[in-house]
Amino acid sequence: MSARRSGPAPNPVVRDAGPDRVPAAASRPGPCPRDQQGRGAGPDRGSMSVELVVVAPALVLLLLLVAAGGRWVESHGAIDGAARDAARAASVARTAGSAVSLAQQSADADLATSGWCDGGTVAVGVTGFPPDGALVAPGDAVTVTVSCNVNMSPFTALGFSAASPVTGSAVAPLDPFMCRGANC
Repeated sequence: MSARRSGPAPNPVVRDAGPDRVPAAASRPGPCPRDQQGRGAGPDRGSMSVELVVVAPALVLLLLLVAAGGRWVESHGAIDGAARDAARAASVARTAGSAVSLAQQSADADLATSGWCDGGTVAVGVTGFPPDGALVAPGDAVTVTVSCNVNMSPFTALGFSAASPVTGSAVAPLDPFMCRGANC
């Protein structure tokens, strides 16, 4: 009967080669698995450069697309806010002419500080304001539409036009107890 040994199997690697013994791995002929700079040699050498050349344009395109989407969202938010402020300014006017003037001033002031619109492209339209001398019923409202051209020239490579028109509108109620007209 033979005695069985329990425990880990013996390790075939020579632990102490000594001065006269050479380990088996060192005696194999062929190129060194690593060159002098520590880079790997073999068929994968340079593949990282190829991957970078393939992936970099896709990443740049993705970043441009994210930036264009951010510019689009921010410009719409700024123009909607300008329309809201312009509608509020128009709703407190006493005449239709002053309603348009106040709405234009308010929209220009909002959009001048944001810098989203190209200069001179802000247009304001006011509807629903009663004519001079007309009574205002409860629930009557004024609607203001603000539009301008947003500069999208950095993103023309993605298919955007250089100046993209953006429109926002808002509604504000008219106070039925406020005197309106030229006599007020």
